[in-house]
Amino acid sequence: MNRLMGCLLLAVALCLLPNASHVWTRFDNDVTVYMLSCDGAQMDGTCEGAETTDVPFTYRVSVDQHSVRYWRISDPDVIRRLTFCAIHDSTSWLCQSNGDDAPKTRFGMAAGHYLEVGTCMTAAPGPVFYQVSMWRWWFVWVRERLLSRAVRPMRMPSSESH
Repeated sequence: MNRLMGCLLLAVALCLLPNASHVWTRFDNDVTVYMLSCDGAQMDGTCEGAETTDVPFTYRVSVDQHSVRYWRISDPDVIRRLTFCAIHDSTSWLCQSNGDDAPKTRFGMAAGHYLEVGTCMTAAPGPVFYQVSMWRWWFVWVRERLLSRAVRPMRMPSSESH
């Protein structure tokens, strides 16, 4: 009975959580980008290793001001602004970042697909992130949480007698 209730609650959570995330992105000019990374080889767009989630970013595009504001869904109070942007609409734009964290990097969206163009190599390459649908991201996120619980070592009772 407890297992059935757990499965039912998980099914309800899977249906409600992605919809609740759109409360944070309630404007037409907001676009949330969901990214995964793969720790193995990618063959024909399929990850041969384990996929992991990255915290989604939401971008708010201001066509009039030629700027983009963005934040992580996990920390919506920390909003950053990009000012060197060429903007067509909320799903097609390109900005240049000159900050220390991403020197001379251009990134943006083309027809709703996130893209990043590095103009110089300053550090060793890290994990490669790729954009996925919201539903795919939530599926991997839930799988990560379930596997992390299954992998936790069980505590063995102490063999000392009391």
